[in-house]
Amino acid sequence: MPKAEKGSAKDIANKMKAKGLQKLKFFCQMCNKQCRDENGFKCHLTSDSHLRNMKSFCSNATGMLDQFSAEFEKTYLDTLYRRHRTKKMSANNVYQEVIQDKEHVHMNATKWATLTDFVQYLGKMGKCVVEETERGWYVTFIERDPEILAQQENYKRRVEAEKREERKVAKRMEMQRIEAAKLMDRAGVGVNVEASNLDRTSDDAPIALKLGGGNGAEKAKKKKKASVFGNDGDDDEDSEREEERLLAEMNKPIQKAEAIMKELETNRKRKRNPTEEQQRGIHLHSNDNNNDSRKKEKNSNTSKSNSKNDSDGLEDIRKKHWIRKDILTRIISKKVKKGQYYKRKCIVNKVYDKYIAKVEILDSGPGADDGGDIFEIDQDDLETVVPKVGKHVIILNGRGRGMVAELMSVDEKKCRGTLQLLDSDVILKKVDYNDFSKVVK
Repeated sequence: MPKAEKGSAKDIANKMKAKGLQKLKFFCQMCNKQCRDENGFKCHLTSDSHLRNMKSFCSNATGMLDQFSAEFEKTYLDTLYRRHRTKKMSANNVYQEVIQDKEHVHMNATKWATLTDFVQYLGKMGKCVVEETERGWYVTFIERDPEILAQQENYKRRVEAEKREERKVAKRMEMQRIEAAKLMDRAGVGVNVEASNLDRTSDDAPIALKLGGGNGAEKAKKKKKASVFGNDGDDDEDSEREEERLLAEMNKPIQKAEAIMKELETNRKRKRNPTEEQQRGIHLHSNDNNNDSRKKEKNSNTSKSNSKNDSDGLEDIRKKHWIRKDILTRIISKKVKKGQYYKRKCIVNKVYDKYIAKVEILDSGPGADDGGDIFEIDQDDLETVVPKVGKHVIILNGRGRGMVAELMSVDEKKCRGTLQLLDSDVILKKVDYNDFSKVVK
């Protein structure tokens, strides 16, 4: 059938029909042609142009199908993101917005047979949050733009900071209110005033209230009459004095409260920004106190050490280096040999430069054979080993430094021990764990 003449009524009717959306089942994606009815679509399928396009499709079916699927997915996600951002939307409503464009890629040309399959694909790929409800499938776009994510994170931090600041201000105001209330109570100005009941008996007279301006008019007349005779000066002065006295009594609590608040503010400023004289006084006072305390400590220490030294003849010798040959120690650093020997015991075979020890690792257990390694280690990576009561130890620091003693008792709470020297019967009490270690030989 020939086409209608251009400009004719038939041509205009055909154009009006072609403006709207047609049925999806009568659309050919390969030829990008929309047919109006079943007869037209059947005629199109037998046309030469359609057969040529189908031959090219058969030669690369997978590639073209993937291309159409990618285009449809991109269009769908762009529509969801641009129109709804990260809101939860019905998948069908978004699809209706997509197909409003006549040039869109139709779903019958993609690898998904239904919209449900496509929505499930988006959920599996992690591109959308998918949820099935009684009203159908709902999708929510997942934001992955780093700039937008950074903006959202900054907004959250700013909101949290504002909330923290509000809490701080509220707490500060509450503290100030409590301080002001305490000071006003001390000054005799009550803040919390409680209403009391009106106690009346049967003998009390009834309460009478006078309303209206009669008294004021009468007073005004009296004043006018008195002014004629010239005798109102004393009365006016007395009334003014009485009013001033009442106002002064009423303003006393307010003035006290204002003075208290001013005093609080000045004290707070002084605490924050002390004057130079106060700083000098505080500094000199602290220096004097420190000097006095140091002198007292020195005198007490010297007196104690002198009395003890006089009694047992041992000097209190303390030095920074404490490691020595033939003692048992434990490795306390995970950096040594990449943590391989962490918490393992070792014997000090030799000492270099007072702080470096050449150690030999012991076996981790009775039946284990994982010791014998020899290497050098710093003093800071070792700690002393406290043996059982009755074993021999060597004193590493303090009174009797370098002497061998027997461990008599242990105070595990205070990490101290009581030692008895082997050369004499001298007993050393309250010796710290760091000042002695087990003897190997």
